[in-house]
Amino acid sequence: MKILIIDDEMSIRHSLRIQLSKLEGVEVLAAESGEKGMEALRGGDIDLAIVDIQLPGISGLDVLNKVNEAKIKTVVIMITFMNEAKLAVKAMKLGAYDYFTKPFSLKEVSASIAEALSFIKKRAPISTFDEGTNPFTGSSKAVGFIKDTVAQIAKSRHNTNILIQGESGTGKEVVANYIWKSFGAGKNFVALNCAAIPKTLQESELFGYEKGAFSEAKQDKAGLLDKAHNGILFLDEVGDMDLELQAKLLRVLESKKYRKVGGTEELDFDALVIAATNKDLQAQMARGAFRMDLFFRLNIIPVRLPPLRERREDIRPLVDYFLRFYKERIESPITGVEEDAMQLLVNYEWLGNVRELKNTIERIIILSQKSSIEVCDLPDEIKSSRSDEPIAWTLEESERKAIMDCLEKYNYNISRAADELGITRTTLRNKMQRYGILKNKK
Repeated sequence: MKILIIDDEMSIRHSLRIQLSKLEGVEVLAAESGEKGMEALRGGDIDLAIVDIQLPGISGLDVLNKVNEAKIKTVVIMITFMNEAKLAVKAMKLGAYDYFTKPFSLKEVSASIAEALSFIKKRAPISTFDEGTNPFTGSSKAVGFIKDTVAQIAKSRHNTNILIQGESGTGKEVVANYIWKSFGAGKNFVALNCAAIPKTLQESELFGYEKGAFSEAKQDKAGLLDKAHNGILFLDEVGDMDLELQAKLLRVLESKKYRKVGGTEELDFDALVIAATNKDLQAQMARGAFRMDLFFRLNIIPVRLPPLRERREDIRPLVDYFLRFYKERIESPITGVEEDAMQLLVNYEWLGNVRELKNTIERIIILSQKSSIEVCDLPDEIKSSRSDEPIAWTLEESERKAIMDCLEKYNYNISRAADELGITRTTLRNKMQRYGILKNKK
């Protein structure tokens, strides 16, 4: 089992490495920056990452976001200072397993890590297309609309372009998989995750290359366009695609032709193209980070996945679905959820959406030995959402202050503030209304 420590303080890396190296069967790696940490995480096989929130370059929260975007299965524990409580709360909502504060005792850290390692060992492996994250469980209007739209797309049998937009964890990849299955088993499905591959490699992955096109090109390589021809091409996190590559992709979509890197022969390309992103592409276009012409080319059929907090009527059936799903994979006595615990699950904000709900149920099933899920089994951030507990007010005040600070930092520019907070503009406006924050500058 591999553990990665990402912290810019040598003393912390050294002390944690010594302590963790005592564990049997554990290999400990270390990185002094978020960028180097992400290189190790993208390399795979990292079971647990211990990440400092405050890092030079990209922050620990950025690392956590990138882990989520790239769908890396590493369990993350955050390190934070006592005065960074609101950041720790945000990290937990983004899917961090736990956090501990500086200065910390090695005994405290060891207990948290031991629990996390136990969780990792018991966790059942999930397939690339995680059938456990099912956005179609529920009876909300949003779910019905998505089902109807996908049915019409499949019925047409026409290769078009589909743009799926939604917050992280809403099920964009699962919708793409659902579209593929709706078309039938005869279609080849090829995926490119633009957030997981460095921008310098995206073009060669997509177009392929001829032998000798560059120094490392020792032989011909087929690109994803070739593999997806007459099938389905899924461009996940398309908002992270390199601008130059966006222009080349636009030409492919318009002409249905392309050339390999270093090649001269024009090759045909005809496929159903599905693009997905959790970024606000309107804000991206305003900043010049995403091409408007490519947006309109991809957005022939728009599919918006609403956040879970906008379809709370689906939470109960989703909880039941995940209980059944994990009961088939994990030996557990749990058969249901107590009503007071269910009410907290329904009322929680779920900033990580369906993925966060799924991970929460998985964690409880692994760790609890009871016959039903009770309030005490829920993570602290969910229990603290009860209106009769003082900490709920504290957390709301922390969020309000974080929003106020960010808005003031960017002179009340909604797009930039939302991007900094990692939420959509609509979500930010809703929170501003909820907390009584005026939209005009002070």
